[in-house]
Amino acid sequence: MRWIVGLDLRGLSQGAIHFAKWLHEHSEAEKFVAVHVVEGRVDSRAQVAVAGESFRDWLEAAAEKEVAKAGARDAFGDIESKTVSSAEEGLVLALEERKADGLVLGRKTPRGKDAVVRLGRVARRLIRRLESPLIIVPPDLRSEEIGEGPVVVATDLGADAVGALRFGHAQAKALGRELVLVHAIQLPSHLDQYLPADAWSSVQAEVGTEGQDAAVAWAASHGIEARIVVVDGPVVRALWTAAVEERACLLVCGSRRLSLLERIFTSSVGVELAASSPIPIAIVPPPPEPASA
Repeated sequence: MRWIVGLDLRGLSQGAIHFAKWLHEHSEAEKFVAVHVVEGRVDSRAQVAVAGESFRDWLEAAAEKEVAKAGARDAFGDIESKTVSSAEEGLVLALEERKADGLVLGRKTPRGKDAVVRLGRVARRLIRRLESPLIIVPPDLRSEEIGEGPVVVATDLGADAVGALRFGHAQAKALGRELVLVHAIQLPSHLDQYLPADAWSSVQAEVGTEGQDAAVAWAASHGIEARIVVVDGPVVRALWTAAVEERACLLVCGSRRLSLLERIFTSSVGVELAASSPIPIAIVPPPPEPASA
């Protein structure tokens, strides 16, 4: 695949650069172009000299240094700067111009840190609009910390997860890693206060078995075999906790196209995973619906 990696000269893209470096080292099929976007029209006064250089030359040199800081220059075929009205527009334009398959971005908040804004404006907007895979990486992740385990796909067994399943399967094959599906189930927890402990354990086991069988059948219906892990609990934390326990190199999930009203009252699982997971998250849109006859 060909990827655009969004650069942030404040250091927030270091995790994304390290992840690109790791992918490049583990799969020759992965190609990368680094793109730094300057929002708004560059002021003419800034285009005079910056320490003897033009402003654009200074930007490109700074972008080169940001990639070199991670020791990742060999992973990138090109590094460029763009000046457009908004960062997301510039990255989408780069995807189109380079005929790239997906985008890799850094997240705002490091692993283990809480903040009011954890994901960042550009990432949130791109998750809502992008029609190609988007990988979000914690800013403090380094290539040597990426897990030695499988590619993990989070699934609710719905249509929104089909693209994630296919993407995860392709990535697992390219990287020579196992494919694991993590299916989150919702147990009727209110029953535990009415049932004796042994009966409640039986309910848990039965629901877990049903979830396991359903996930196997769902993957098989798309021509894919994978190991299944069934988890229960708060969905987002349960999903990335399972991926961490598997030492996953990547956690993949589908995207939901929420309406404006839905976004006011709830967030998609993909957005919450991208904002909180300690490992890279790939958010994959569902495949396009077939055209009607």
